[in-house]
Amino acid sequence: MSPLSKNFVRASLIYFFIAAILGVLMIFMKGYPAQLLFAHVHLNLLGWMSMIVFGVGYHILPRFSGTPLAYPKLGNLQFYLANIGLVGMVSFRPLHPLAEIFAIVLVVSAGLFVFNIWMSLLPPKPEPE
Repeated sequence: MSPLSKNFVRASLIYFFIAAILGVLMIFMKGYPAQLLFAHVHLNLLGWMSMIVFGVGYHILPRFSGTPLAYPKLGNLQFYLANIGLVGMVSFRPLHPLAEIFAIVLVVSAGLFVFNIWMSLLPPKPEPE
């Protein structure tokens, strides 16, 4: 497994654990703050689920098509943008304009993943004779 895939899988496991802890805290708290629910949901959905999809996708999808990942450096950029976007959005939700900026960073990150995988699934160009 490539370092890129491993990084996404590791990040997903960390987010899953943090989200699980937040979920347990919410069970024991009466009237927990909306920020806690927001963090729990987004760490599960965008942290755990999206990061595992990115990691497994980068590992498996190019292999299914028999081609290497089109832009490995773009994958690394996507990894950092996804993590910065998620942590920023969860951390700065009460400061709405900042949270919106981080949400946009997350969407850009997802777009980079789609582009990179799409380009990786294209058939290889024939070599000139």
